[in-house]
Amino acid sequence: MNTPHPSVDGLPFALEACMPTLEDRVANLEERMDEQERLRASQDRDQSELGLKLAAQDRLLKSLAKTQSEHTAILNRHTTILNRHTGMFEEHAAILAQHTADLHLLKGGVQQIIGMLDTLIAPDGDR
Repeated sequence: MNTPHPSVDGLPFALEACMPTLEDRVANLEERMDEQERLRASQDRDQSELGLKLAAQDRLLKSLAKTQSEHTAILNRHTTILNRHTGMFEEHAAILAQHTADLHLLKGGVQQIIGMLDTLIAPDGDR
C-alpha cells in the first residue's frame, strides 16, 4: 500500500524529491555569480588599464604638440634668417655683376692706354 504524500494545494508534494534539484540550482547560481564576479573584476582591470593608456596617450599628444610648437618657432626664425640672407645674396650678386662690368670697361681702357703708349714709345722706324 502506498502511503499518501503530503500535498500542497491538492497537488502531491515530495519535499525530499525537490531537495536535490534545489541544491543543484543553488550551487549552479552560486557558480554563475562567482563567474559574474570574476568577469566584473576583469572588466574593472581592463577599464583601469584603458584609463592608464588613455592618460599616457594624452601626455604623449601634449608633448608632441609642445615639441611641434617649438619646432615651428625655430623654423620661423630660420625662415626669417634665410630671407635676410637671400636678400643679402641678391644684393651682393648685383654688386658683383656691376663690378664685373666695371672691370671689363677698365680692362678695355687699360688696353687702349697700352696701345697708345706702345705707339708713343715705338722707334720712329716702326711707325
